[in-house]
Amino acid sequence: MQVSTKIFNKKSVETFSDLTGQIQKKQEQVASGKELTRPSDDPVRAARVMIVKEQRAQNDQYLRNIDISYVKLSLTESALEQAGNLATRAYELAIQARSQTNASGRGVLAIEMKGIRDSIRDLANSTDPSGRSIFGGFKISSPPFVVDNSGNTNFVGDRGAHTVRISPTMELQTTIDGSSAFDRVPSEAGGFTSVFSMLDSMIEDLEAGDAEDLPIDDMKNAASHFADQRALVGSQMSKAQSQRTLLENRNLILTENIGEMEDADLGKIVTDLQNLLVNKEVAQKAFSMISQLNLFDMIA
Repeated sequence: MQVSTKIFNKKSVETFSDLTGQIQKKQEQVASGKELTRPSDDPVRAARVMIVKEQRAQNDQYLRNIDISYVKLSLTESALEQAGNLATRAYELAIQARSQTNASGRGVLAIEMKGIRDSIRDLANSTDPSGRSIFGGFKISSPPFVVDNSGNTNFVGDRGAHTVRISPTMELQTTIDGSSAFDRVPSEAGGFTSVFSMLDSMIEDLEAGDAEDLPIDDMKNAASHFADQRALVGSQMSKAQSQRTLLENRNLILTENIGEMEDADLGKIVTDLQNLLVNKEVAQKAFSMISQLNLFDMIA
C-alpha cells in the first residue's frame, strides 16, 4: 500500500507538472498572440518563419535604399529642370539681343545673362540634405564647378556614377555627373561645348555691343540637353517607383505568410486554456479525495 501511494503521488506530481507547463504555454500564446513563442515549439516551422522574416528584412533594406535615392534623384531632376528653364531664358535673350539697336540695351541683357550663368553654376553645385554634391561624381565633399582666375567655370569633379542595390539583381543609378550634364551640350559646330563657356561668350559679346555671332542655336541645344538629362533621371525615378511598389506588395505577402505560420488562433487557444484549467482543478480535487497529503505543498 505504501509503494502504491508513492507511485500515485509521483504520477500525480508529473500530471500536475505537465498541466502547469501546458497552461503556462497557452497563457504565453494568449499574451503574445503568437502560436510560436520559442523555436522549440516547432523547430521546422520556426526555421521557415526565420527565413521569411529575413526575406522581408532584406526587402525593407531595399525600400530604405529607394527612399534615400529618390530624394537625391528628385533634387537632381529639379536642378536640371531649373537649368533648362534658365537656358531657355538665355536663348530668348539671345534672340532679343539681335533686335537691339544700341549697345546700352545689349549691356542690360548681358547683366541678366550673367545672373543666368551664376544661377546655373549654383544649380550645378547643388547638394543633397547631407551636404554631398549631387553632380560631383565620387567627389562629393566639395563643389564640382569652380571659377578660375580667368573667370572660367571648370568641372573639377569626376564622372563616377553612384548606384544602390534595390533587389538581388537590380541596381539604381542615383546621380548624373556634372560633366555630362553641363559640359557636353551638342554644338552646331560639331562635338560638344560647355553651357558655361557658351554663356561667357554671349556675355562678352553683349558687353561689347555685338550680337551678330551669338551662339543662339547652341543655347537652344542646351535647353534640349537639360531636358534629355532630366529624362534620364526621370527614368531612374520611374524604375525606383516600380520597384518600391513591387517590394511593398511582396512584403504584404511575406507578412501574411509569417502570420499564417506564427500567429495564434486565439479563440482555440483560449478554449484549450480553459479546458486545461478545468482539468487541473478536477485532478486536484480527485487527488485530495484520495490522498491525505497536500500535493501542492509537495510541488511548491
